[in-house]
Amino acid sequence: MGLFDRFKKEKAGGKDTPSLPLGADTAGKLLFLRERLEGQELREAVTRRFGPEALGEISQEHLAVTSFLVRLEGVEFWCAHMALPLPPKEGDLPALLARSSFFSQEELEGAAGHRSFLLVVQKEGGRTLEQKRKICCLFTRLCGALLELEGAVAFLNSGVPLLVGRTFFLHHAAILEQNLEDPEYFPAPLWIALSQANNHGHTAIGTDGLSAFGFPELFFLNPREEWPQVYQKLWLMSIFQITGKAVYREGDTIAFDPDKPPAVVKRLQERLAIIGG
Repeated sequence: MGLFDRFKKEKAGGKDTPSLPLGADTAGKLLFLRERLEGQELREAVTRRFGPEALGEISQEHLAVTSFLVRLEGVEFWCAHMALPLPPKEGDLPALLARSSFFSQEELEGAAGHRSFLLVVQKEGGRTLEQKRKICCLFTRLCGALLELEGAVAFLNSGVPLLVGRTFFLHHAAILEQNLEDPEYFPAPLWIALSQANNHGHTAIGTDGLSAFGFPELFFLNPREEWPQVYQKLWLMSIFQITGKAVYREGDTIAFDPDKPPAVVKRLQERLAIIGG
């Protein structure tokens, strides 16, 4: 049985067109151990990967702020390096660090004690699934180039509670670079946050981030496997939806294991529960 066949729905309805949140920016913050980033090193990080035509003028109107514009394939990204730690209102770092599994110990300590951050924003974020997917991939590539700068330690996705270490991000950014021509690949671990919850004897492991692509969030209710295996399933199911390969709906059944009964998809409020998987 092929990988995709394991996630094949045994019941299919009509074709779905996801409805994306209108006007939602795509944004993230890169955390640095250094307080200062020089304009020349920012220039080299961008132009080395994307060429000189990708970078607009670098401006330093304020001593603590260095801003610049990057244009990739017709998409503009506004970037600004702030020579100060991330303000608490921009992200609860202690809480995110406490539950993140995607850091080395060195990166964990570095993120907790970071001294500056680089904000990257793409305004409006795309109005179709194809546009949103393209923007997120370009965003990933740009942040991957910037995270190669000395002192980079972590990436915080502004749209979902997702904080990952530099090594984890660059690993998935490198996979994206190898699959730029593959329409069925998407770097889901950098865009879909996963979390676990236990309540009244029940365990749920689910996504946070699919709604930005116009899909209901997914979660496994009392999963049969441990969290690493469930995380892989959720990332793959997210990729299938974001790339247009599959859409999951209430009433679908999914045969993850041919030797066990199929899982059933049921809607619980605004999310889709996968029961028996």
